Amino acid sequence: MSISGGRVLSISRLLAVVFVLLGLYLLRDNWLPENYNRRRPLPTDSIPQNNHDEPKPQPPEELPTTPPPMPTTASCRDVPGADNVMVLLKTGATELYQKLPAHLLTTFKCVPHFMIFSDLAQDFADYPVYDAIADVSQNIREEHADFELYRKLQQYQREGQDVSKLSGKGGWNLDKWKWFPMLHKAFTSAGDNVQWFVVIEADTSISWTNLLQYLKTMDSTKPYYLGAQNVIGHQTFAHGGSGVIFSRKAADLLEKAREYEGREHWDADWERIISNNCCGDEVIARALEENGIKLTPAWPLIQGETVTSLDWTEKHWCSVAISWHHVTPIEVDSLWQFESDWIEKHGWNTPYLFRDVFEHFIQRHVTVDRVMWNNLSKDRKLVSAVLANENDEVFAELKDFEQNATTSSEACAEACRRVQEKQCIQWMYQPGRCHLGKDIRFGKSDERGEVHWRSGWFQERLQKFKERHEGCKVKWAG
Repeated sequence: MSISGGRVLSISRLLAVVFVLLGLYLLRDNWLPENYNRRRPLPTDSIPQNNHDEPKPQPPEELPTTPPPMPTTASCRDVPGADNVMVLLKTGATELYQKLPAHLLTTFKCVPHFMIFSDLAQDFADYPVYDAIADVSQNIREEHADFELYRKLQQYQREGQDVSKLSGKGGWNLDKWKWFPMLHKAFTSAGDNVQWFVVIEADTSISWTNLLQYLKTMDSTKPYYLGAQNVIGHQTFAHGGSGVIFSRKAADLLEKAREYEGREHWDADWERIISNNCCGDEVIARALEENGIKLTPAWPLIQGETVTSLDWTEKHWCSVAISWHHVTPIEVDSLWQFESDWIEKHGWNTPYLFRDVFEHFIQRHVTVDRVMWNNLSKDRKLVSAVLANENDEVFAELKDFEQNATTSSEACAEACRRVQEKQCIQWMYQPGRCHLGKDIRFGKSDERGEVHWRSGWFQERLQKFKERHEGCKVKWAG
């Protein structure tokens, strides 16, 4: 009896365990943690693949016992051409913590090779930040007036003080000295796979997909120096803040000239020139021209406006949008999110144009009049007799409807409507002043300013502008 009773008890316990396990299996969906995504990664299937690639067996899905890692965009680092590009970000120690994170969390997630240059050597999390000033001659660093901030930065770093407190105290004077040392370090340390060098600033935004597609239209074995053309005196150069591109051939020619002349002698000569000039990007153009490399204009693809300040004309509309300047960290992120969505929908082989940026960011905001808003209208300035000065049009010589335009926003809008379509597409008004604009601009709020405008856009004229440029050919050249 005791043996039989023990056997029955064991079987009962076994059956109970089986039922418990079965119940847990059936209820697993109610208690196992779920996967989550804050943002979709850039799609792997939008990257061009070899046609002969076959689907590979997938391993069985593991049950998540801890929250899964945040989604990444590692696939975008493998896009054809990405491994051939090095991006150099030029910034300053006083603004590093305000502006660098936005780049590391967005575009730089897709850039396999980048270097960060500042006026102070440090580490930002796991990223090295190189001191571009360190290679300037010691006597200049210790004695030249331009380096007062640099010397103060070194002191603050030694004492563990917050270097951001030095913001606005000489950063511009230091900036011009960063160019040559920064380029030399990048040109001489980059691997053979790097065929293009792209320089941006902390307030520059670049489109990674458009940049890669743009570079495919050129041969890196030729000496290219590309950017938004600017002029100081007789010197044409690429504006640094808009973004500057050097091919490997151009980089090699510059370094060869430096080696041939002797580094110390070459550096000393150019340091003397820099000390007597305002801008490092302009002096770089001189050094390149000296070696037969002239600027290839790339504006408006590479240019220095923001989405809100740009004049949306036929010059921009069908051009590939590669860069923006004077952007805030919020705008860097907004442009990145727009690009991520574009790639998800169109893949890596279709560029987006300025037109597409307009339709996403601006179109819906210019359908109504806006109060406390300056839309940057500036082609005609109609000013009442009481407020006019010698630079304004003579009020008595204005037509009746133009004089009336200074009395109300409705009359200002009517003045815009009364002139030819190509002469006015938008207006802005404040008592006594009516400004008319022939180009589309969005502008910005003046709510916190002392002067307030009311702004408006003519929808039918804007629509006609868009219709005139439907189907226009994509522009890849400046």
